[in-house]
Amino acid sequence: MKKILLALFTLILASNAQSRTFTEIKSSGMLVIGVPADYAPLAYYNKQGKLVGFDIDMAKNLANSLNLTAVFFITSWPTLSQDLIDDRYDIAMGGVTYTKARAEQFALSNPIVPNGKIALASCQSAAKLVDLDHINQADVKVVVNPGGTNESFVNNYIHQAQIIRVKNNIDNIQSLRDKTADMMVTDLIEGYYYQYSEPGVLCLATKTPFLGTKSYKVYMLSQQNLDLLDAINNQLTQLDIHNIAQKWGVHTQLE
Repeated sequence: MKKILLALFTLILASNAQSRTFTEIKSSGMLVIGVPADYAPLAYYNKQGKLVGFDIDMAKNLANSLNLTAVFFITSWPTLSQDLIDDRYDIAMGGVTYTKARAEQFALSNPIVPNGKIALASCQSAAKLVDLDHINQADVKVVVNPGGTNESFVNNYIHQAQIIRVKNNIDNIQSLRDKTADMMVTDLIEGYYYQYSEPGVLCLATKTPFLGTKSYKVYMLSQQNLDLLDAINNQLTQLDIHNIAQKWGVHTQLE
């Protein structure tokens, strides 16, 4: 039933020229959340094929606090912004990093979780990849997927290493497991998660964010939907984010 409901609702969204107003959202009874669903522990599919994570719990809590039902739309990092522009969903979650470019184009929520860029590596490679000087070597293989801030960092700062480009973030992780790549650039949030989940397989090569990369995760909406943004920011001050973060091993402060 939920799949049929979402399919029908997607057709309605596709016919709209502008994003739904907060009044229209409330009238529909649904808050549609776009997630790439490849970013553990924020939003991903577990081994049972269920969509789970910190932001999935946050989305459900936010929707419930607004007397709405959370409905999830699976997007991708390359199409994340255009899907929001095309009104395929009301709010983007699941690992969206604050950037100046995004702030100019979209409405962004108050900070959710602090973050920064680090190197996640196969454990056998981690010890030799402790900084950018050691990463920028011809014999180092760096895997990256398109469309996000991780790719931007690789393109801007890693020029001497071998760059392996794959389809998505899931392929990044598998490349490290398979040892077809030495490392990937990712967020500290994700690095902590994989090091904890796969000890001896995946390790943080850099313990603190690369210089100038400290950032934070946000939720992203259309600039036309400031009423919804205000409602979400208000609810964020009332939700028990700490307990949700603790459940998923998310650090609420940079170390």
